[in-house]
Amino acid sequence: MLRDDWWWPWWVSTLIDLAVVAIAVAVFFVTRRRTIRLIAAAVALAGLVAAIMAPIVMTDDSDGRMNRMEPDNAPMITP
Repeated sequence: MLRDDWWWPWWVSTLIDLAVVAIAVAVFFVTRRRTIRLIAAAVALAGLVAAIMAPIVMTDDSDGRMNRMEPDNAPMITP
């Protein structure tokens, strides 16, 4: 499957998140409508959180591949 073979490093996700933040901040400063500004602020905040969390949750394996939640490496949840 493509999902199993294709993955990007954490910094790519961070760049995408920061681009979304930049667009949201631009919309925030350009528009005068309160509703749009609130939505833009929420998107900017969510993008910042995602950009900060990407390096934490997307850890690399020693071979350069990303850890994925697959049956063989999924954490065991005990009741």
